[in-house]
Amino acid sequence: MKFVSRRVAVGALSAAVVVTMAGVSTWALAADTASGPVRLVVGLKASAPEAVTAAGTVHAMGIRSMDVAAPAQKAMEALRAQTMEVPAARKASVIAALKRDPNVKYVEVDRARAAFDVTPNDPEYVAGKQPEIDTVKLPAAWDTTKGSAVKVAVLDTGVTGAGDLAGAVLPGYNYVDNNTKAADDNGHGTMVASLIAARGDDAAGMAGACWGCSILPVKVLDSEGGGWDSDIAKGIVWATNNGAKIINMSLGGEDYAQVLADAVAYANLKGVLVVAAAGNENTSAKSYPAALPDVLSIGATVRGSDERADYSNYGPSWVDMVAPGQVLVPVGDKFQVLEGTSFSTPMVAGAAALVKSQHPEYTGWSISRALRVAARPLDYDGDGEHDAWAQYGMLDAAKALTIGTELDPPTITGISYPGANWRLRGTFNVTPTGVADAWSGIRNVDLYVDGVYKSQDRTAPYALPFNTAGRNGTVKMQLRVYDKAGNRTTYDRTIIADNTVPTVKITSGPKNKAKVKGTVKLAVTASDTYGMRRVEMLMNGKVIQTDTAAPYKFSFTASKQPKKMKVQIRAVDLAGNVKYEATRNYTR
Repeated sequence: MKFVSRRVAVGALSAAVVVTMAGVSTWALAADTASGPVRLVVGLKASAPEAVTAAGTVHAMGIRSMDVAAPAQKAMEALRAQTMEVPAARKASVIAALKRDPNVKYVEVDRARAAFDVTPNDPEYVAGKQPEIDTVKLPAAWDTTKGSAVKVAVLDTGVTGAGDLAGAVLPGYNYVDNNTKAADDNGHGTMVASLIAARGDDAAGMAGACWGCSILPVKVLDSEGGGWDSDIAKGIVWATNNGAKIINMSLGGEDYAQVLADAVAYANLKGVLVVAAAGNENTSAKSYPAALPDVLSIGATVRGSDERADYSNYGPSWVDMVAPGQVLVPVGDKFQVLEGTSFSTPMVAGAAALVKSQHPEYTGWSISRALRVAARPLDYDGDGEHDAWAQYGMLDAAKALTIGTELDPPTITGISYPGANWRLRGTFNVTPTGVADAWSGIRNVDLYVDGVYKSQDRTAPYALPFNTAGRNGTVKMQLRVYDKAGNRTTYDRTIIADNTVPTVKITSGPKNKAKVKGTVKLAVTASDTYGMRRVEMLMNGKVIQTDTAAPYKFSFTASKQPKKMKVQIRAVDLAGNVKYEATRNYTR
């Protein structure tokens, strides 16, 4: 079995690199190119100010931003990342400079990925004959629902809305050319979309899984089927922000990419299910994005059998479930039987859209769980034991419609900082305790202040920053804890914001520049709207006395002090705001 040869672009200014390989993925790393520019993805830390750009670190080193178009720029801003192009000769120095920047979280080479498919296997025109539909129990599912207008994003070579897809394809976006022309110039994306949403029961063509669903085309692969991680990540964000509930990615390649992981996490946070092809290398080695957490990874079986297709990647640690990989798809104005995990994946994505149609309240996790729980164990050898080359087994669309979701909310036991009614100023972290969920797991913890969203954390131990700047008085904080099934628990806490310094005044005592002797006494008044903590007397910059209750009185023996004395009175309120009274200089 041989994979289709693919050309993968390695930068806007470089020549095309033609990669022809048998039995391996046909994609290349930009880092491996002999000439031309190299693309980098730079992620910024969550603590980095919003105005910071990684480009500022290497402004004079010959870089240029790849995220010029507004949709690309906004998508990468959502991931706190940027795509850059640097001369190959300067790659090492630029990466080194970026890694020294305290605002930079990661730097990685922007990898190229490709569509997963193979050459036709005995091409034939099969009008209305799709045995794979029966294998995954779609007819029984259609007895319950034929699908509603759920948006399914197809991140691929584009989608052409003709034939069985007429009226099903929404306006999309093209990240290859940075425009809104998302039509298919390869054919792969249209095949994938047809398996998801080709209109059924219309006396023409073929039937997809979800007849009523809408396809949101996002072109992230070029006419040869190659594309960049950064463009795929932008596509995930764009699809999520434009209402997709399911994202299908029949593409992939080797090596983990942080920008893809962050984009998938962004989609998961919004309740979107990401479905991706496991790949066609006949290996247990992980392929990405399929192997990322919270991605539903799909392998392929032989047509009419539980047997693993000899090209399908495998491994129960990362391949979740399977569907037939040898399926009927439109090729031009005809139909052919093609094979690959590219085609098993959209069958699952289409079934996911049926589940979402039946259960609109389900999050991506809930849909994924329904599909996984409903999956039929694989038993190719007939011994009654699950053949665990994939963790869960064969898609069963009808049964998936009957699977419930988690209804129990997550737990939170309290807030360890700040305490109730504490007086606080400046910026601090709100730290919850006892955040847990026994089933789906915690998705995110959000901080709202006086009903307005302020910050979020998705990783334990949770710490949510809040800046009290500009506030004085009662502040009502609420932590909202969400699990992956969308259930929510809240915990409230009230604090007092105090960003005003106290008042302080010396009411009696020697005047400035006085000569003193014996016991020197000073009386002080100090107050604050939200409470005083203490008043201190400093001698030459060192605290020598503290009083915590009015009336505030201080004294010192002149003979025990230096000949020249600089006396300061400092007031500190309960929030830590500080005010100094004018310095008095004494001599003896």
